[in-house]
Amino acid sequence: RAQRAEQEAEEEAWHAVINGNTLRAQAEQEEATRERQLVQFCRRELARLGRVDVVSDVFRISSTGSFGTLNSLRLGRLPGVSVDWAEINAALGQVALLLVAVARESGARFSSHALLPMGSYSKAYKLDEPRALYELHGSGSPHLGRIFGSSRFDKGLTMLLACASDLLAFAGARPRAGVAPAPPHPIEADAVGGFCIRLQASGGEERWTRALRCLLEDLSWLLTWRRAGAAAAATGTALHAA
Repeated sequence: RAQRAEQEAEEEAWHAVINGNTLRAQAEQEEATRERQLVQFCRRELARLGRVDVVSDVFRISSTGSFGTLNSLRLGRLPGVSVDWAEINAALGQVALLLVAVARESGARFSSHALLPMGSYSKAYKLDEPRALYELHGSGSPHLGRIFGSSRFDKGLTMLLACASDLLAFAGARPRAGVAPAPPHPIEADAVGGFCIRLQASGGEERWTRALRCLLEDLSWLLTWRRAGAAAAATGTALHAA
């Protein structure tokens, strides 16, 4: 009896060891399955986030009547349509921020000028004269030509246009599928689409407003170019994850 009891105890011990090993193996297998599922989930989320176009969500270019708009802010003035300078200045600040954001993301460099996005008080400067800042914001009377510091404002607008020209040329030299080969309006010196960007030399509020609208339409093309690159990158990430 003692020998039989000893054998039964040994069998129970072996069964306990086997059961313990089986349970540990099952737990390890379940943990490995959870880890694989987590990795697959993270890859799917990474691919999904790669398709989220934050820049296009932040910068919404459209139009209202004869005005080009950026995030619903009108750029320009028209006879009989008094757009407050606070709105114009805010829109110009958004333009400066858009250019700087896309340039940094794409690795482009401005050749001779730079921008300081500061909301409604943004500024521009020459790279070889960084202390000489020019305003990208106007103020004063609603009548054309009665703008305080208008010559500095005009210089700032010209520098803004030069930075846009640099970035558009950078994008145009790197064609992307589904995107027109060039922006709709050529930029030459201080003019875009044949309209002068300088307030004092524009030839009237309507022509100045048209120049600003042409600039926004070019920037809309730039965002399309950027979106095409982001979509291609997201597709590559998704294929790699798969």
